[in-house]
Amino acid sequence: MEANIRGYSKEEFKEGLKAGIPIFMGYFPISITFGLIAKSSGISGVLAVLVSMLNFTGATQFIGVNMISQGMSLSNIVLTTFMINARYLLMSFCMANKLKSTVGYKVKALLSFGVTDEVFVVSMTKENLDQSFVLGTELISYVGWALGTLTGVVLASILPESITRSIGIAIYIMFIALLLPAMKGSLKVTLVAVIAMLISSLIYWIPILNKVIGNWRIIISIIIASLIGAKFMPQEEGETYD
Repeated sequence: MEANIRGYSKEEFKEGLKAGIPIFMGYFPISITFGLIAKSSGISGVLAVLVSMLNFTGATQFIGVNMISQGMSLSNIVLTTFMINARYLLMSFCMANKLKSTVGYKVKALLSFGVTDEVFVVSMTKENLDQSFVLGTELISYVGWALGTLTGVVLASILPESITRSIGIAIYIMFIALLLPAMKGSLKVTLVAVIAMLISSLIYWIPILNKVIGNWRIIISIIIASLIGAKFMPQEEGETYD
């Protein structure tokens, strides 16, 4: 195996690129939808592409676009993004621990930016995880997401406005598709999801609560529902929500 200084391996990088091709194929069409929705929400094409390049958080970007279009505050958007993506901290720690001890903290910090659910799964299933493999997998996944967003932005300027605006329903379809498998496999997840929806609805429809809580409705609903689930429906040992 060819290896250069600082632990770079050309063969491992190529293997990572190859392993990331299915991720690219999955990310590309979804990010096209993101580009279309961002443009139909009144966000500039440049900003939409920058969000994908600098944020790279998948479903959270759809939520962020929706929050921006509703005029929510920056602090609200940042906090929501942090809460939803907190799991990436644990994923990054797990991947960092699996890398060789010779890999420096700067390299680990760089690789942590590209950690996604799919990249994590592919990386953790590899017996001897190499930094070059992770870099290759993350790079092709990142290109797929950014390129898809750019494609969506371009299509939004070509397609009729009636079509681009109707694509907004795709965000709700996507979230339902993400939620249903977990709900199907666990009654607890279903109950927590229903509780969160009820709390959000109550805050929205009760004038005094809506006035006091306002744009913090999503965050408050997530926190309360999560606390109720943790208190009254704790996960049993060996239980999974897949």
